[in-house]
Amino acid sequence: MVGGYGPMFSAVKFGDALNKGLTLKMNQCPVKRQWPRLFEHVRNGYLKPSDIVSHRIPLEHIAEGYHIFSAKLDGCIKALVVPGAG
Repeated sequence: MVGGYGPMFSAVKFGDALNKGLTLKMNQCPVKRQWPRLFEHVRNGYLKPSDIVSHRIPLEHIAEGYHIFSAKLDGCIKALVVPGAG
């Protein structure tokens, strides 16, 4: 899974987590190092990114689509947001 840092306003306040007795586990993926290998696999047909797309959500239905993705409903694995027809 590839991820990135969110904006600072959503950053975890470690003092608050400590006071609540939370356990945090995290790690980083060497994304830049893995990109060339990933693209090679896609070019050679070993990976087909479209195979993991389970849902296409029209932009005008984004709230419903987010709910489906967030709650993992309807077998949702990976959702793409599709721009509207207008």
